[in-house]
Amino acid sequence: MAARKSYSNTWKGVEQAAKRAGAKYSELVAAQWALEISWGKHTSGRHNYFGLKGQGSDCVTTEVINGETITITDGFLDFSDLGECVQYLVDRWYKDFESWKGVNHAVSRDAAAYELKTQGYATDPAYAEKLIRHMDEHAGAEA
Repeated sequence: MAARKSYSNTWKGVEQAAKRAGAKYSELVAAQWALEISWGKHTSGRHNYFGLKGQGSDCVTTEVINGETITITDGFLDFSDLGECVQYLVDRWYKDFESWKGVNHAVSRDAAAYELKTQGYATDPAYAEKLIRHMDEHAGAEA
């Protein structure tokens, strides 16, 4: 069995992991990483770089419900490393998964950002715009 590839907790490392996982828009995955966990500083769950919810670690999170911003405690998935977390995200949101059509089908990275929001990835009404801003400001960054 081959050893798992290790990725750095950086924009470039996330892009590399996303490309290997099959994301058409690896810079969008990196923008999610930057937005969701403050550039790799505040994971939710063990090695959870995208705020992916499920059984694992309980963490405090901010959500927008019915137009109101609230703070709740919710369960977040735990992963063994960055690569496993990126693969999970890409398999479920970028590729076709169960009855969902993956955002890899979008015609551009910006359209894919809007599809993430439309398909229910985030509750923040400005989520897509924030992702696009991160991509515009930081795509290709070494940070």
